[in-house]
Amino acid sequence: MERRHDIDWLRIIAIILVLYFHTAMIFTAEWDWHIKNDELSYLWLEFNFWLSRFRMPLLFFISGYGTFLALRKRSPLRYLKERHNRLVIPLLFAMIVVVPPQVYFERVFNGATFSYAEFWPTIFQMIPYPEGSLSWHHMWFVLYLFIYSAVLLPIFLVLKRSKVRDYINELINKHSSITYLILIVPSVIVYTCFTVYTNRTNALIGDWGWMSYWASFFLAGYFAGIAPSMWQRIEKDTRTLIGLALLSTIILNYFRWNRLDIEGFTEIAYLALLPISGWLWLLSMLSFGKKYLNKNHPILAYANQAIYPFYILHQTIIIIIGYYIVTLVDEGILAKYIFVSTASFILSVAGYEYLIRPFRIMRFLFGVKELQAKSKKKDFTKLEERAEYKAA
Repeated sequence: MERRHDIDWLRIIAIILVLYFHTAMIFTAEWDWHIKNDELSYLWLEFNFWLSRFRMPLLFFISGYGTFLALRKRSPLRYLKERHNRLVIPLLFAMIVVVPPQVYFERVFNGATFSYAEFWPTIFQMIPYPEGSLSWHHMWFVLYLFIYSAVLLPIFLVLKRSKVRDYINELINKHSSITYLILIVPSVIVYTCFTVYTNRTNALIGDWGWMSYWASFFLAGYFAGIAPSMWQRIEKDTRTLIGLALLSTIILNYFRWNRLDIEGFTEIAYLALLPISGWLWLLSMLSFGKKYLNKNHPILAYANQAIYPFYILHQTIIIIIGYYIVTLVDEGILAKYIFVSTASFILSVAGYEYLIRPFRIMRFLFGVKELQAKSKKKDFTKLEERAEYKAA
């Protein structure tokens, strides 16, 4: 199977969008966050509402597809070991080193006067945030990925069997429209029956509704790996998918902006449209990416290595910079947003380049894969080229 460069690009784009989403949270009206600007904006609320439809579903979908790739040539035991090293170790390191500054600056923003040296030891009291100082904050995504990878492994192994894969691909080849039912319907059922009636906590315990919802996208990503025939249908429907995605957003905002009271069937239809809209935007991006982004580029190899540490670092940097900008700078929302997002982007990349990439222990703690095998292959290729040149 050829490497899908479009999946790599979409993963990078999705995580960069997370940075802009989290920066906007500082200025978003109605939605609470760790630090908030005095002046808030409903336009940033609309921007984040739109992003929230598909940013995490896209990341979970891509992670599920990556799980398919990882299991192709790995035993279940080796797969779990790699998932542990790449997910659990960075999670624990982040909870001790990367996340605590977020909690500290939130406490200082709310009036605390202690120093960071006084604050940091309190994380070892093992009292969960917000009552205590121990938290995984944005690293909940990494924790959930590991849980899905382990708990859903038996399902993946069944789907991996050649008979099952052949049956699914044959079914899709005969009835290509079933692709959308298989992908979308489970998410709609979970969302309308469970998710909307539970509070999203990202805290694992008590978050079963949202955990089930995110899991539907993770499973769908794995399914996309075992059923390559579905990509032909998605790529064929690019224009239609984008149009439907736009229409779904217009309908949702018609209800939201007019503050319409909904009940009965209308309420069910509105709730179902929320995950459907997310899927339409997600499928639009997959379709667009398959058509236009399935190309390699010299920067892609670097970005693939950098993007995971970028994710781990970005929210801490946003909160630190954001704290000083919202408390010390008297500027408009747009100027603050551009400064915080740009500075956070640059520092997140710089953190990888100067603090993580040069040091093997830091690469291990941040879940960065080693490139030794690839570099050896390059050296071997050069030797072959030299031998051919001498022979000529």
